[in-house]
Amino acid sequence: MASYESIRTLTGTAGEDLTVYRMVTRAADGDFNPTGAGEWPSGICAESVGDTEYFPYVVADGGIAKVEAGAALATIGTEVASDASGKVIAAVTTAKVVGRTVSVSTADGDIIEVQFLGKPEDSSA
Repeated sequence: MASYESIRTLTGTAGEDLTVYRMVTRAADGDFNPTGAGEWPSGICAESVGDTEYFPYVVADGGIAKVEAGAALATIGTEVASDASGKVIAAVTTAKVVGRTVSVSTADGDIIEVQFLGKPEDSSA
């Protein structure tokens, strides 16, 4: 299981196969799926699971959590957003910034630490 700092852990039901260290979002049916590109996550999957299985996730609301990088992120403090598979990438202007890097990655697939922001008031996620 992953390690985290100052963050709440809850459980949910997977709406499809989920991968540890990737961001997840609760769907309208209550199940969790990988967070889409530029969207706001409900949390970070803390254990890889199959479709319909219960799993622990950490709530992305201000704490530091380990997350899988979707690309090289060479500078601490880089603003990050979700890619289409729930990995963190450098945020672009159209994406919701979910946090800032606390460590760096050299390639897609590296596990890094991110300081997550609280959910913005104007977010519809």
